[in-house]
Amino acid sequence: MRKFLLPVLLMILFSVTNGQLRNVPPHAEPSAYALQGPGDSQGKKSTLLAVGLSLVLPGAGEMYAGNVRTGTYLMAADGALWLTYAGFVLHGNWIMDDARTFASMKAHADFNGKDDRFDVDIGNFLSTEEYNETRLRNREYDEVYSGASYQWNWTQESDRRHYRNLRIKSDQIHQASEFVVGALVVNRIVSALLAWRSVKSANATNELRSGWRLDTELQRTGNVVHGLGLKVTASF
Repeated sequence: MRKFLLPVLLMILFSVTNGQLRNVPPHAEPSAYALQGPGDSQGKKSTLLAVGLSLVLPGAGEMYAGNVRTGTYLMAADGALWLTYAGFVLHGNWIMDDARTFASMKAHADFNGKDDRFDVDIGNFLSTEEYNETRLRNREYDEVYSGASYQWNWTQESDRRHYRNLRIKSDQIHQASEFVVGALVVNRIVSALLAWRSVKSANATNELRSGWRLDTELQRTGNVVHGLGLKVTASF
């Protein structure tokens, strides 16, 4: 943003008493006569920067464009979504930890180094033996478990169902967190569009305000008028 003031281009002093031109006194009072241009320039905003800011942090682009109120709402919404996402993830992890602890106690399952498929299989079969028999019967030889670390055995069907319900509940909560991620993405897209519009509006307003200003001043000391002054101000 640049702004400069052109010095007094022309001082025309009309002498009332003797008709002579004389210098303008420093304490001269301005008159009510003025021609005013659209105003001072505020500088052009970058549309690309505003959109980029909003994609990183919703609301930042609107604030950059001067739309602080909308930017504040979008930024607050993004913070609330992140807190919701963190809450879902933590809650889902806690339930899964409880399920694994329960399976370790009731079925002597070892989850170290295992993937999510092992979690599912423990909830679907009473024991490793039952699981392996099913895989062999279906000729799924590559999916057979071997080794002591893959052994489990539920003594009660109700315990297996309880573990399975906990695992499913954990998965459902993690799936809900994925919807929050989608909302975070949508919030950024909406913010980017609003930032683009805010910058366009701000630049259009600034173009109207930029230009020139012409003022006329009656130069006087007390009740004695010394002349007429012209002052031109240009803003870009």
